[in-house]
Amino acid sequence: MLFLPERLAIAGILTYSFLFLLAPLDLVFSVSWGALTYILFSYSAFFLGCLMATKRKKMVSLRGSVIAKFPVREFWFFMLAGSVGMAIRIYDKYVNRGAGVGESALDVREMLAETSAGPLASLGAVLYPFCYIPLIILWARPRARESKIAKWSATLLFISPAIDSLLLLSRSQLLVALAMMYFAIACVVYKGKFFPRPLVVPVLIGITAVTTISVVAFLTRLDQMQMDLAFSIMNSVYGYTITPNELAWEVMREGDSFIGPVFASLLPILQYYLHGLFEFFLLWGRPDGQMFGYGAQHLAPYIKALTIFGLAPETPYESLYYRPGVFTTFFGTLWMDFGWFGPLFMLAFGFLCKRVAELAREGMLAVLPLHSYLCVVVFFMPVVSFLISAQGTYVVNTFLLFFLWRRFLKYS
Repeated sequence: MLFLPERLAIAGILTYSFLFLLAPLDLVFSVSWGALTYILFSYSAFFLGCLMATKRKKMVSLRGSVIAKFPVREFWFFMLAGSVGMAIRIYDKYVNRGAGVGESALDVREMLAETSAGPLASLGAVLYPFCYIPLIILWARPRARESKIAKWSATLLFISPAIDSLLLLSRSQLLVALAMMYFAIACVVYKGKFFPRPLVVPVLIGITAVTTISVVAFLTRLDQMQMDLAFSIMNSVYGYTITPNELAWEVMREGDSFIGPVFASLLPILQYYLHGLFEFFLLWGRPDGQMFGYGAQHLAPYIKALTIFGLAPETPYESLYYRPGVFTTFFGTLWMDFGWFGPLFMLAFGFLCKRVAELAREGMLAVLPLHSYLCVVVFFMPVVSFLISAQGTYVVNTFLLFFLWRRFLKYS
């Protein structure tokens, strides 16, 4: 299934629908049929793009087929590139832009939001996604004799962006890292099966870990904001569009000393996952009219580079959003950037996803990091655009550089 992005998109829709039907939440605002129509057209264009790109060829196992074609020095080159990227990000954040190490995460986030990122931050953003590549290479080289130091170093480097993000109590980078890890393993080791049996236990452990870390991060943020949990559930940015129903409040009020608090802690996670669709409804019907970015968000790395060198004006990204700081699904950012031309973007995006998936299916290591990340983007389209969030545009462009590097060296 992971080599069929159209099926992965359907799996993402079904997962979102299942959680929505299961969640004890009520809608605050009415459904926007215009927004739903836009989503329908966009998904249809995506599926059509996938269909246009289909060239079914024989599957070639990625695992073990690239040992001779990936020199050890290249592995360590990408280890170095990713490490330098992370070092630059940390230096820019805590030294160049003056974020205090001892300050609260909310203070640091506010300070970073108020200070503009310069060329150093852009360089770090381009280099840090190389953190993900060495570990993916090792999974494709099971018979290679890398040292334990190489394996543990690659693993630590892979999760370092998530750790850096968690220090600021942000959860999206953790979700991306673990989802990429799962999709890459499933593609390399299990030939693209969506939910292979040997991964059931690791997946359950991963979901539990992500949920636990998310709850801890959320409660820590509330503590720093000196806000009550029940007040936050009703008044947070996520609770603006979907709130607990009577059953949920009854469980929180009358549950015993264990069930009530645990249920109350998990409820914001459901709001976090589900609220984007209903924020898109609000965005669609905003009373002040929509300003369009004309690709400013999806082409952000290039536009920021031009801005740094004075070749383009600053893009007022915040003015594109009706309510900044919330998810609006994949299609909210699509609407903000392209308007009704969004389905044309989805046609091209579907074509790209399917061609990359088929190249990965044919055993081309060069596209595996890009394919793994596109799996994350496609699956979570009902939730958020990981082309935009978690610095997704930089990740995609870095993986394109990896692809071009491999092709320039005439490696698969």
